[in-house]
Amino acid sequence: MKADKKSNDLNVKEYSVINNIAYCLKCTVNHYPLLVLWCGLAVLVNVALPVLTMYLPKVVIDEITSGDSVKNLIVIVLSFTLGIAVLVGLKRFVERFIYHHKFKMNSFYMREIASKGMTTDYSNQEKEHFRKLQSESFGSCNGNHSNLTQIYDTSVALFSNALGFVVYFGILTRLNIFVVIFLIATTLVSYILNKRIIRWAADNNKEKISYQQKINYINSVSGDIKFAKDIRLYNMSGWLGKVHNSNIKGVSGWYKRYTAKIFKTAVGDGGLLLIREVTAYTYLLYLVMSTQISVADFVLYFGVITGFSIWMGNFFGQINSLNRINLSVNYLRAYLEYPESYKKQDGKDTTDISEFPKIIKLDNVSYRYEGADTDTLKNVSLTISPTEHLAVVGLNGAGKTTLVKLICGLCDPTGGVVLYDGVDVREYNRKNYYKLFSAVFQQYSLLPVTLEEIVAESISENIDSKKVESCLKQAGLWDKVTALPKGVKSDFDKTIYDDGVELSGGEMQKLLLARALYKDAPVMILDEPTAALDPISESRLYETYNEMMKERSTVFISHRLASTRFCNRILLIENGSICEEGTHESLLAHKGKYYELFETQAKYYRENPNSEVTV
Repeated sequence: MKADKKSNDLNVKEYSVINNIAYCLKCTVNHYPLLVLWCGLAVLVNVALPVLTMYLPKVVIDEITSGDSVKNLIVIVLSFTLGIAVLVGLKRFVERFIYHHKFKMNSFYMREIASKGMTTDYSNQEKEHFRKLQSESFGSCNGNHSNLTQIYDTSVALFSNALGFVVYFGILTRLNIFVVIFLIATTLVSYILNKRIIRWAADNNKEKISYQQKINYINSVSGDIKFAKDIRLYNMSGWLGKVHNSNIKGVSGWYKRYTAKIFKTAVGDGGLLLIREVTAYTYLLYLVMSTQISVADFVLYFGVITGFSIWMGNFFGQINSLNRINLSVNYLRAYLEYPESYKKQDGKDTTDISEFPKIIKLDNVSYRYEGADTDTLKNVSLTISPTEHLAVVGLNGAGKTTLVKLICGLCDPTGGVVLYDGVDVREYNRKNYYKLFSAVFQQYSLLPVTLEEIVAESISENIDSKKVESCLKQAGLWDKVTALPKGVKSDFDKTIYDDGVELSGGEMQKLLLARALYKDAPVMILDEPTAALDPISESRLYETYNEMMKERSTVFISHRLASTRFCNRILLIENGSICEEGTHESLLAHKGKYYELFETQAKYYRENPNSEVTV
């Protein structure tokens, strides 16, 4: 049972079916070992039940034709019937037990996938290849009939059919070895026909994934409140509907071609089955008519031939099913085994440098995103002194956010080195290194939990309530929170809770500030978190941050030059390089690029004297 070695759509390592069964078996033994034992019992019951049922008519006919007493016949029938009843009951119990426990394993795989996504190197999450594997992995565990749950049913069926094949093979060899060879040959042809369908589905899987990803995205957008206003104001429903229908037609066309191939294979299977059954039964009739076998043996072999064909056909059918499932397991393993380059457990400890900010230095740093033709950052050299408040400004796409990600250790430079306290960031335990930074990004994430849990980023049992109160007061949000019926225990987000709290843009920024203050990290990063606010609110909020972060190193990122004029130093980034640096006043006096951009932005306010912004 080898997997098709042809390169698949996502270019992952292809393990054999046996290897992947062994992988899933190992995971199951390590986490839910009883499931393996019950699967083994299911295999034995699945074979014992038809064998017992098949021998009952032969034994009854032998008893009747031999002239034994009615009492013996009744005892034999009752014994067989009781055995069959016990096996039927046991089969149903085992099936329900497996049904329940295989979803525990499905949940285990889901946890592993989620954990990988949350703990993997951040740079992996920026790779399209990784994200596709992630999507496919979640898909393999999605629903009650996911591929990862099917593997248990399919494996039980596979080994049941294999054992049944062996038992029936032993019985048929007593009849005629050529009958066995004929049955095997016709079943193999059927298997080859079905395998072509599996190969076609694997070779054309990329097309189906492309359609499904677009459909899933549109389904997600249509129910997301963040997109609701744009969809209505810009009348996007018709356009999105056309795109959705186009992809529905695409995926329907894929399944139409797939169904056509299945139909052709089914016709071929039916013809082979007719030839196989007619030939075998004609031979049996010949044997019984020529008195070479008894009527009881005829009944037995009649059932055995039927059963043998079913066992063998199902065996190869399960192999085909496993080949289909195998692709999903390959994706899952490729995702879970995706290489990690950041040091974690074996990295340098940051405990000794976690209390106060240290020198951050970028030495001739460059960075190029995967698949890009040019560097986003080019030979940047920069030193940030402890407690310095640095502003990084520039137009959109200049490389400001990339610079922040390099400082935070989210990405590693493709050229040069980033140093914290004189040590290459790549040498630190990356998980502990992240503790040195509080960050507020433009694209932030808040879980739908209580406000105090958002501030503390922890469950209620581990929260320092006094510290939460202090941080909310410093951020200027305490009065708002105490006015709520549940105070800090109020749930956030109306999309989850009917009485959930909704905050304005300015209030949201204050909540994020409180969260950053609670973490109390030595370095604060603000990557355009106030871009959605008006310039007045942004300027005031940045000044609040500046006041709160006097003892910390702070990096302010903005495309509004006036908002960061209070900083010790301002860097202007253009096309991935630092083109100017200095204080707000010195840069204006220089009358270079910073001056030009500032004057362009200030022009509006000069022409609108009622504006409250001072430029």
